[in-house]
Amino acid sequence: MRTDDVIVVDDLRRHYQMGDTTVRALDGASLTIGRGEFVMIVGSSGSGKSTLMHLLGGLDHPTSGSYQLAGEEVARLDDEALSRVRNRRIGFVFQRFNLLPDLTVWENIAVPLVYAGADRKKRREIASEIGQKLGLGDRLTHKPSELSGGQCQRVAIARALVNDPEIIFADEPTGNLDSTTGREIMALLYALNDQGYTIIMVTHDRELAEQGTRKITLRDGVIVSDDPGQHKNDKASVQPKAHAVEKGVGHRPSAIGFKDLVRIGVREGLLAHKMRSALTMLGIIIAVAGVISMSSFSLGSKKKQENQIKALGSNLIRVMDSLHEGQKLATTRQSGSAGLSIDDFDRIRRDVDGVDAMSATRLLRVNLGGELKDTGATVNGVYGDYLRVNNLKVARGRFIDALDEEACARVAVVGSAIARRLGSAGDLDDLISLSGQPYRIVGILAGRDVDIKGLEASGARDTNYDILIPMRTLLTRTRALDLRSELDELQIQLADSELLPAAGASIRRLLQAAHGGVEDFRLEVPLELLKQKQQAQRLLDVLTLCIAGIALVVGGIGIMNIMLASVTERTKEIGVRRAVGATESGIMYQFLSESVILSVTGGLCGVILAVLIVLVLCPFIHLPIVFSPGMVLLANSAAVATGLVFGLYPARQAARMDPVEALRYE
Repeated sequence: MRTDDVIVVDDLRRHYQMGDTTVRALDGASLTIGRGEFVMIVGSSGSGKSTLMHLLGGLDHPTSGSYQLAGEEVARLDDEALSRVRNRRIGFVFQRFNLLPDLTVWENIAVPLVYAGADRKKRREIASEIGQKLGLGDRLTHKPSELSGGQCQRVAIARALVNDPEIIFADEPTGNLDSTTGREIMALLYALNDQGYTIIMVTHDRELAEQGTRKITLRDGVIVSDDPGQHKNDKASVQPKAHAVEKGVGHRPSAIGFKDLVRIGVREGLLAHKMRSALTMLGIIIAVAGVISMSSFSLGSKKKQENQIKALGSNLIRVMDSLHEGQKLATTRQSGSAGLSIDDFDRIRRDVDGVDAMSATRLLRVNLGGELKDTGATVNGVYGDYLRVNNLKVARGRFIDALDEEACARVAVVGSAIARRLGSAGDLDDLISLSGQPYRIVGILAGRDVDIKGLEASGARDTNYDILIPMRTLLTRTRALDLRSELDELQIQLADSELLPAAGASIRRLLQAAHGGVEDFRLEVPLELLKQKQQAQRLLDVLTLCIAGIALVVGGIGIMNIMLASVTERTKEIGVRRAVGATESGIMYQFLSESVILSVTGGLCGVILAVLIVLVLCPFIHLPIVFSPGMVLLANSAAVATGLVFGLYPARQAARMDPVEALRYE
């Protein structure tokens, strides 16, 4: 090979299998092209000229034979190395221009620079400079639809020159132009050839075929003649450009940058078809919004119940009398059990470890008349640390004290709702009648906003409607039912919730021993009951996740469907990007990034929708606003995974597309 030879081809063949027939598109071509030549390749349709150009341009692989470019064998290069050849050493000018319609002039010119690893600022600088040299200075920000045919071809030539290649391949560059514009484009190509560029041009025009430095004629895949042309080029023996030596074949091409992947995904994936993109993302939006909002509602409900339990008194164990009646009550008493009593209260306080505070209550069934009629008020005798255990405060006056207990005083502390109902009659030191007996109001409880309907499992009641009297007053000054237990309920508050299981077992054993082995009481832990109720709510959470998963799958199928359609619609674009240096992996990442951007955008929109839903509905249904960062992350991670999984197949389809077939697609 001579030092000034840029292309050396020896017995190059390209055969296709169509059914049982072997098509010999190129059948043993051998030629040498020197640096700086202007070679015209002619022949009738099907003669093999386009196949030869595609092989020399690295768009296709030969069936056999040798092809050396500047002394390096390229016939058997892998995809990445061949892509680097197309990107750094070769420029293409097509008959139909093959400009990307959504990009401006300078962006079209700069497409090869994207795959050469240049940043956007550098790309614009280089593309603008070349565009101005080719007379496109005032059209750089226009799109191809706003250009004439001649201007479009100048953009295509500028794109071919942007990486300063050694060889320019021109496939019928004047085929779609009028004669005047065609002559302008040919004059531009001759000027480039005079500057030292090697140009290989395919043409059907017999007149143009004579105007190169050489004319190579093909017939049936074979070179039948190789004649000198009319064009004389004094620079046919120019030395290779300094930068071209540095562009060695076989190095890994620069990967397309992350910013460019995002830009292409947003601009060509989302914004190119706004309505279609929005509808495609709808499944993702619904799934993510559903997971996050339902999770927030569930967490809000749990938070509300936890807050209410804490407001009522946490770490509690409740011991309740079984309230037996008739024969069953008599049998219990005959067995040696007197029911719950103040002695039990003292026994538990003394013998059970970890007890922090205790109280006891007993319901007094009385007739309420006057202002108290139909109020739903309950009268209870209380004993011990009632306020502390039930997390209550006195708003005005005082609470029942030890002196009241000792004196069996007729005093009462009323809830805030009862005080409001009584009006002026509910002030301190006023008297209320309980079954005809006067009781003096000594205190009014602070109001408390607790939704009792949400706490059925805890056995809580609304203390706003309570009337509290001393326990000993109730036991000594009211008529008791025969054989009835002294107390209806014991409330034991522990120092730590960790003590609940052990303390519960100790209390049960202690009371069974004191009651002669008779278990005429029920032992409940409100916090544990609440946890059981919340565990039941997890079924709803699981159901929500299942529904969201189905929505994600539906959304993923939508993404796959749209991406497959997008691959078909953008087949020509894929061919162009491959021609200017995009690798298979680069094309795959491009389309995969578009599907991921669709899913990520859908996920973010789903988060926004979920926030709006929660902010609007939670106050309306009286739930605290709670968001789970973990659930937000999980939902969006699932959305991203959906984009990856369902976008992978379309992306691989795009990557495996034959560049030659893609460029021919109409």
